[in-house]
Amino acid sequence: MKTESPNEQRFESMVTILIASVAIWVAITAYFQNYASNISDQARRRAQQFSIEATKREINGSIQFSYEWQGAFQAWREIGWQITAAQQNGDAAAEARLYQLQDRVITLSKLLNPQYFDPVFGWPDSRKYEADSYLVESTRLSETYLAESELGNFTDNTADSLIVQITLLTVSLSLYGLSMALKGRVRWLFIVVGSGIVGICVLWLGWSLLELLIRPEVNHEAIQAYAEGIGLEYQGRSEEAIEKYSLAIENNPSYAKAYYERGLSYYSLGDMQTALTEMETARANGLDDTSINWNLGWTYYLTGQYEKAFEANQRVLTQHPEVLGVRMNQAISYLVNGDLENAGEQYDLLIGEAQRQVNEARSNNAEPSASLWYYMDAGALDLQNLIDTLDNNPKSWTQAPTPSLIRGDHAAIRQFAVEQMKRLKESTVALEYAGQLPSGGSSMLVEPFVFGQITGVDEQGLITGFEPAANNIVPFGEEEFTIQFTYSGEAPREMLWKVYVNGYEDQALRIVDATDISGGSTWYKTFGYSYTNVFILSQGEYTVELYADNILVQSGTFYVQE
Repeated sequence: MKTESPNEQRFESMVTILIASVAIWVAITAYFQNYASNISDQARRRAQQFSIEATKREINGSIQFSYEWQGAFQAWREIGWQITAAQQNGDAAAEARLYQLQDRVITLSKLLNPQYFDPVFGWPDSRKYEADSYLVESTRLSETYLAESELGNFTDNTADSLIVQITLLTVSLSLYGLSMALKGRVRWLFIVVGSGIVGICVLWLGWSLLELLIRPEVNHEAIQAYAEGIGLEYQGRSEEAIEKYSLAIENNPSYAKAYYERGLSYYSLGDMQTALTEMETARANGLDDTSINWNLGWTYYLTGQYEKAFEANQRVLTQHPEVLGVRMNQAISYLVNGDLENAGEQYDLLIGEAQRQVNEARSNNAEPSASLWYYMDAGALDLQNLIDTLDNNPKSWTQAPTPSLIRGDHAAIRQFAVEQMKRLKESTVALEYAGQLPSGGSSMLVEPFVFGQITGVDEQGLITGFEPAANNIVPFGEEEFTIQFTYSGEAPREMLWKVYVNGYEDQALRIVDATDISGGSTWYKTFGYSYTNVFILSQGEYTVELYADNILVQSGTFYVQE
């Protein structure tokens, strides 16, 4: 019987020790893999729970607010209108009964409690009510869900890396075992390779344990402060919101969303440069989505930093060319930079994308999203704001770079803005009502509108008297206004009237009119609230637009003032 040499015995003993050591290391790694998996599973279960709670809180809160607003407050308000009617009719008994009924309604609604509602003012602080009743808490739950999900993903990755380590250690065990079946120097190759794998796994396990030790924990103090900041900003209390966001950042210096929201609060206060700094800090901490780049692009536009605006907008458009609002911001940024060619290309892309979205919706027997019309109108308003700025006639709602920041030929930029604004408005109307872009123009020529009041009507309902408003000013307290318009050319098949109050359309005053006006050249159109004795025209600037078969043929402006 052949006996093994002392060298062979020492080799086998060494390999046996190596195998035993690696087996122990496999067990240690498996333990920590199981530990990491448990942490991940627990985090995911908590995340799921917080997600459900956040959704439930927001839905229930929205439903409750809807009830409070549509039910209790609207009932209180409608009783108020009846009180007004009773006062006008001199019915003191009915007035007293209705006041008692109003007081009773107040006791039935939390929205009408003193901390949210002053009957003298007549409107509840609905944003404070929403913030207190569900917004802050649903935000806290949502943020906790995201933090728990992040923890789950992080520990999942660690657990996955530990599985890889166990697999590699198993390979090293196989190499050690094979080395015992071989002779000569080649077996040392298996030992070296196997030991190298073990060495790597030892270092890797150390790193994995360090990751587990310093894993991101849910920072409840930061999340609570952030949620309270959201509630305050929702109420328009930007300075107080900034304090809360700052507290959130103090507790979690890498809280990207807190930087972003703090930037938006600074924007609300008019501190554009600080807003940009905050938003860029949010990007540096990993928040780089459509929303933040959209706001960055717009703020860079307002501050005249157009190259940075292009970059921010393009980060969105490269991935999401369908986002019309960002495309509009890109177009107007090129325009104020004096680059009319690129601005024109962007408006072409914008209108083409709007047509595509309408076609896609119609092919699915659906209507386009309402946001399509909103952003198309917003793009036209941005151009109007630019025109007002170039005319040194900014309004309280105007948002545009100051004239000193607008590069190039101001006259050419203004003319281009006028043309593109008309094009956007006509495209919006045509796509909304006809489903396709306008083709050609209109032979209808309309003289400037005359605003005023009807002073006489005969037995057939024909207008016999009309008094123009002096200096286009309608006195505050009127229920309606009338437009006198005279036209020449071919009568349209359909007219659309749009009324803008302080820059924004009042949808309640929009009129689609298929009246045959071929029988005369001068006509009248009345807008307002003559159907009630309660509502009157609010104070402000009114701009009326007339579209003939989707082509803008005339617009005019008047003012309601005391």
